[in-house]
Amino acid sequence: MSGHVLGELTTEDVAAADFRIAILPVGAVEQHGPHLSVLTDARIAERFAQLLAERLGGTALLCPLLPYGLSEHHAAFAGTVTLRPATFISLVGDIVDSLAAQGFDKVVVVNGHGGNIEALSLVARDQRVRNRVRVGSLMWAKLAHDVCAEGTAGAAYGHACENETSLAMVLAPELLRPDRVRAPEGARIDVPHAMPPRALVDTAYAFDELTVDGVWGDPRAAGVERGERILSTALARAEEYCRALAEEPPPAG
Repeated sequence: MSGHVLGELTTEDVAAADFRIAILPVGAVEQHGPHLSVLTDARIAERFAQLLAERLGGTALLCPLLPYGLSEHHAAFAGTVTLRPATFISLVGDIVDSLAAQGFDKVVVVNGHGGNIEALSLVARDQRVRNRVRVGSLMWAKLAHDVCAEGTAGAAYGHACENETSLAMVLAPELLRPDRVRAPEGARIDVPHAMPPRALVDTAYAFDELTVDGVWGDPRAAGVERGERILSTALARAEEYCRALAEEPPPAG
């Protein structure tokens, strides 16, 4: 039994511990093209959070995974299950409320899905004011953005692509169907300044408007070595952030 995994502790164990940070992994259940499971975002978030908690040791309490997220933009593809924005914000907010009531004033959300980012930012802003809790939301793709940008097959990437597929090879290989990795079927549109990952204009596109097969990038360029570089970079930066966060005073009243 690990001393930092909430699901393995009794109420007495938690009460007796001296945790500084709570870690909450959050994902999504959505299509990831023909070659990755619909649980990819959730599994990556969960395993990244486990590794981060292990690095932080007894200072961090690892909460159970919240697997569902905001995936309405993938709803045209089979297997996608989404929450409404208000539901997702309330769910995460309620979890943080519970942690705040037990004395936590630092919560790190390990997010596995880009579609959750804006909503998690709203949760963080609300919690700072309402509960005086500092909520940090981090995601591997942003933490390792420079590594992700290196050697991509094209300008378009970001979903079931060479980067996410590479990371899945390292953190969740059981979710990958290697025999189904193939050339992407192509983008449907190309709007100037609005295409991920370098969009300058925030436009709400559904994924079936963007791609034929639900892939944004080229998974054929994926590899374990690439995944390990992404993971090691993101983990190191996440640990550095969390250790600094743990030493911060709580938000001012």
